[in-house]
Formats: sequence, C-alpha cells, structure tokens
Amino acid sequence: MNKEILKRKKALIEFIPTVNKFLTQTQNKTNLKISKKSTIDLVTEADKGSEKRITGFLKKNFPEDSLLGEEGSAYDGKNQWKWIIDPLDGTTNYAHGLPLYAVSIGLENRETGLIEMGLISIPSLGDLYHAIRNGGAFKNNKKIHVTNTDLLINSLMCTGFPYTPENEMPVLLNRLKSFLLKGRGLRRTGAAALDLAWLAEGRFDIFWEDMLNPWDLAAGFLLIEEAGGKVTDFKGNTFNPYISNILATNGILHEEAVKVLKASSKKK
Repeated sequence: MNKEILKRKKALIEFIPTVNKFLTQTQNKTNLKISKKSTIDLVTEADKGSEKRITGFLKKNFPEDSLLGEEGSAYDGKNQWKWIIDPLDGTTNYAHGLPLYAVSIGLENRETGLIEMGLISIPSLGDLYHAIRNGGAFKNNKKIHVTNTDLLINSLMCTGFPYTPENEMPVLLNRLKSFLLKGRGLRRTGAAALDLAWLAEGRFDIFWEDMLNPWDLAAGFLLIEEAGGKVTDFKGNTFNPYISNILATNGILHEEAVKVLKASSKKK
C-alpha cells in the first residue's frame, strides 16, 4: 500500500477530532451566523470555519498537494495528490439544530484520476468512516460491508433533492414514485456524504441523487466500493466524482435500480 497515502490518512485521522469539536461546539451557539448562497442553499460560519481549519492543516503538513473545497478554497500543488473537501455536508440540518451532518474528505491521484482515500466523519455521533483503495472500508476500527439484500421490495432506499428543483420537479417526483412503489421504504437525511457512509455500512441498500458536486461524492464513492458495493451514474456507466448524478447500491440490486432510474427519468 502506498506509503504517501497511508501517511496522509494517519495524519488526517489524528487531526479530524479538532474539526469535530469545532462543529459540535459551534452548532450549540445561540447566534450562529447564517447566510445564503441562493434562495434555500445556506452557508454558515461553521462551513467556513471547518474549511479554514482543514485547509490550514493540509497546507502546513502537505504543502505540495492540490485542494478543492466547497467554500472556495482551491489551489494547484506540485505533486499528484489532490484533496476534495466538503467541510460541512448537511448545512441546512446543521443550521436547524439537527445532528445529521458530516465532514467529507477525499484524496485523488491526479495522474490516474482515481480516488485513493476517503474519510467521512459524523461529529454528532462520534463515527469515523474511512477507506483506502484496495484496503477495505471501516467505521472507526471495524470493517464494514454493504447489505446482501437481493430483492428490491426488501430494500431501504435513500435520496436527496437539488437546491434548484423547479425545472426538474416532474422527473424528481416520478423517480420518487417509482422507487417508493418498488421498495420497502425511502429516507432523505439531507446529507449525501452521510447517506453514502450509511450505505457502505449496510444501513441503506440504494442511494441515488442528481446535481451533486465532487466534494459531496469523492469520499463516499470509495467507501461504498471498498465495502463491496457498486457505484455508477444513473445510466449504469462508470462513475467518478466529477459526474453530477450517482447511483450507489449493494451491487446485487444495481441492475434493477438502473432500470428504475432509466424508466422514471424520461421527461413526459
């Protein structure tokens, strides 16, 4: 296993409790500063503070790496390593005092385009999900695996909604209806990184969502693959985190889920 990746993973795992503490303490403030990116897309002082802390740590410890962060941090480094960061996924939940939010950090090899390491932290629960390519997926120190659910009707599914759904509403509702009629149940947590971590752990069987960004997907995508699941775009094609739509499953249900998405994504 690549020593450079292991070194970065070890350093990040040792550092992430600092970010977790900042986020949990800041959420409890009575005067949390909240602003808007758009009508319903929020950003808080916690998003910015988390990214500042993560970026500062990475610049200090790995100054030649590149970085892409949700809140505007971006720079090109001198080597093949690129950090892809969501400092606070689930901002709306966070702003409303809900505990369903996450920090998502992926490490990309720019020479191959592959995500080599992923980490998702859920501060409110004290859970840390992490994976290195070809090294398995873990929750804290315990290896995790996707479900073995083999019938769609027995599946628990999850999804998310875009911040600008107006033009896509008919298709969004059609997808929801199609999956609701074919599965056991459907959940929407409001944090894609959390959804992906929980699918990797075996809590969900299927996840789909559109209009996402690399920082939403980089870490969770690898977690699911390393936990034995499958990830593609809506049409079943090869996935990478720069593709904005994702279908993730336990693998067994993937072909059926692709069929549902293809049929329900047609505009009428």
